[in-house]
Amino acid sequence: MNPLLRNSAAHLVLNNIDSISLSDTDSHHLFRVLRLRDGQSVTATDGAGRWRECRVVGRDGIEIVGSVVVENSPSITIGVAFVPVKAEKPETTVRQLVEVGADVIDVLLPTKRAVAGTRDRLNDRIHTIVREACMQSRRVFVPQVNVGVNLAEVLAQAGVAVADPEGGLLSAEHQYIVVGPEGGFDASEVPETVAKVSIGPVVMRAETAALVAGARLVALHERQ
Repeated sequence: MNPLLRNSAAHLVLNNIDSISLSDTDSHHLFRVLRLRDGQSVTATDGAGRWRECRVVGRDGIEIVGSVVVENSPSITIGVAFVPVKAEKPETTVRQLVEVGADVIDVLLPTKRAVAGTRDRLNDRIHTIVREACMQSRRVFVPQVNVGVNLAEVLAQAGVAVADPEGGLLSAEHQYIVVGPEGGFDASEVPETVAKVSIGPVVMRAETAALVAGARLVALHERQ
């Protein structure tokens, strides 16, 4: 990660970084929550790979101090799909997957062994959740998050595998992992042609498994 991004006092995701305009929410976050001071570094991105350095001016403003930096798009798209289950918060899972570096996050429709539907709250807040997670993790590419996706659609993609304790080794050919409910998918839901991979030697909670799957894929493909 570029040191300017890593060491900035705050990171913003804005529609336009050619001229910087703060919303009331951004101003509150910078100057009331983080209590930034005059001269501190702030980075801003448009979420499409362009970012630049700014700095705090006075008590409630920021100004541009650096040229626009354009990052290359990832050569491999890393995706994770998961099924919302009762007593767990899909908002937290989405936030964590953004922070570990997933490029595509699909929240699946209920399956035969998981009847918990997608919550209205997630639909209403998904943009805010993703934006805040990108700001926290200093991401300059905002990931694609889809809510209410059919399992059959994701299983038809290239490079997809289903997480399974008895599956094979995760390898570079795998770019997208599907995590089922804690009881697993019904046998009729997953075609035999879809690969199954192990993401660890233990049985995890569905929420934990989704995060581990994302982290392992990111680590694997960064080493290629």
